[in-house]
Amino acid sequence: MILAISATAQPTRRPRAFAGNARAAMAAVGVLGIALAVAVCIHALQASLRSQPERAVLATGVLFATILAAVPGAYILYRRRNAHPETIGLAFLSTCAVLLLATYLFWVSAYIFFPADILTWSEGDFVNDILKFSVGYPIYSPQVNNDSFTYVPGAQLLTYMIAWVARKAFSIAAYRVIQLGYTAIAAFIAMLCCRRILRLAWPESRASDGWLWNSLWYATFFLIATNSITNHFSHNLHGDALAQLATLAAYYLLLVYVETRSRHVLAAMALILPIGFLIKQSLLIWAGLYSAFLLVWGRSFKRLAMFAVSTAALLGATIGLCYAIWGDPFFYWVFRVLRVHPISPLRSFQHILDAWAYFAAGLLGGAMVLRRRRADALLGAWLISLVLITVEAYTSGIAWMLNHMGPGSLLAGIWFLAGLASFWNGAGEPEKPAHMESWIRAGAVTVTVALMFNGMGLIRIPLWPISQDAYRYVREIEKEFQGQPAGKVLLDEGSWVYVRDRVIMGDRDPCICERGYSATGDFSGFLSRIGARHYSKILVRHLHDTDFRYEHSLWPKPRGLREALLDNYRETGHIRAADGPKDVKNWTADPYLFGEITILEPKATL
Repeated sequence: MILAISATAQPTRRPRAFAGNARAAMAAVGVLGIALAVAVCIHALQASLRSQPERAVLATGVLFATILAAVPGAYILYRRRNAHPETIGLAFLSTCAVLLLATYLFWVSAYIFFPADILTWSEGDFVNDILKFSVGYPIYSPQVNNDSFTYVPGAQLLTYMIAWVARKAFSIAAYRVIQLGYTAIAAFIAMLCCRRILRLAWPESRASDGWLWNSLWYATFFLIATNSITNHFSHNLHGDALAQLATLAAYYLLLVYVETRSRHVLAAMALILPIGFLIKQSLLIWAGLYSAFLLVWGRSFKRLAMFAVSTAALLGATIGLCYAIWGDPFFYWVFRVLRVHPISPLRSFQHILDAWAYFAAGLLGGAMVLRRRRADALLGAWLISLVLITVEAYTSGIAWMLNHMGPGSLLAGIWFLAGLASFWNGAGEPEKPAHMESWIRAGAVTVTVALMFNGMGLIRIPLWPISQDAYRYVREIEKEFQGQPAGKVLLDEGSWVYVRDRVIMGDRDPCICERGYSATGDFSGFLSRIGARHYSKILVRHLHDTDFRYEHSLWPKPRGLREALLDNYRETGHIRAADGPKDVKNWTADPYLFGEITILEPKATL
């Protein structure tokens, strides 16, 4: 049923493309190395001035200003009167992007090495799935257990396998490092996409051969892949980082197919769909995107039919295998809960406004790339990227977070930087001294792109984002588990306290809140355990607030879970909320996970 293999090799292009990709890889490695070195310098500055954060930022700013002046300055001193304004601007932007990447790596290191999996709502369930796999417990079990996740397990299992090979099988920090690794690879594939778009649209361009362009591309793509607007979960334990990587791989295959029309590539396009499904359900959208492309620009109904049949067979086999392993609970958790989740069009529209910079970048970049081009398959690839980010914006109306739009934002960034390179074609290779208008144009474009960096959420202030008080918060939670079986203490979110004893914990609030919001949950098991006072201690956040996750104000109807807790348990203490660094605004992506915890213990039996 798989597509037939047919060689469509292009021997004259492959050596050149391979050499170009090798140069791109070396540029990416060089950028990462420099950014890591600068991040270490930022860390040293911050450590020496820990009690004076504003002074630490000022010192970092002086370091950055020196580097930003030195790189273009060295070029000017070398070329003197022959210095080209566009190359100066490009050197400035490339240096700026690398420094911003260094700032991000410094900033994110505080989150990566934070010991508890409470940086966002998904982390506890992510670790819980890994624990299940390690002890042989089913990933999906009947809903009354309240111990399953509404996502497919690909990201969790692959992360565990990589960590196991690295002998860090149960290290939460290692899991987060791996997420960052997925992002680094996604940024490289984005770079390859950008290079291929330029080769298809502007074959005379030599931008892909320049180390300045390759440095700017990789650093900027890494920043877009981790931007603070639509990709703020990239370092967290969530499926987003791997899903973004799979999306970029799917898009790269589409661009390769545009250029080669190879059946090998078409077969890979069919194969990546079941792989994508195992990472995140939303990646099934590529079945429709690929089919639409083949229908309009594929030039062959036979290939479209072969692709459709092959994809349907592979997806059917994948879903059938999952059903054979986990049975009906698999369908309930993976399809039913999310299928009935309400989407707010108003929220979707607000998210479009919040992420306007990426819509503008994709539109303008595509217009620049496709000028002088007729309506061909490359136009189809551009439209596919616009359709993807639009659909992602719509589905993001499920909640207030914009992380659904992350992969589409990276595709928009690809077209933006490809458009910039097509506009800035020939930078660094003047045949005669530049005129005043060239300096003005280069200066204006450089400043505009630099301002776009902030509009796209690529700039972070070099400050410690997590306070020492957050570590106190974690220690106090761990203290509540001392002297008791871990399975008898229910913590609403976070699984790091259960890792040592390999305890599979149910009745967690993400699982319950998700189904309460979707109005699909059977909470009889939870209510019976609470009524029987099964737990010797319960730790919950926001017990008396409207956003209490066991009885949220947004649920279509109350389920009586708060009342059951208060009827059977009494408040015996509190863990004070973690204070954030006073000089940092929005110190965590989801600060409610650092909120005050109420400690509940069973009431005396009459």
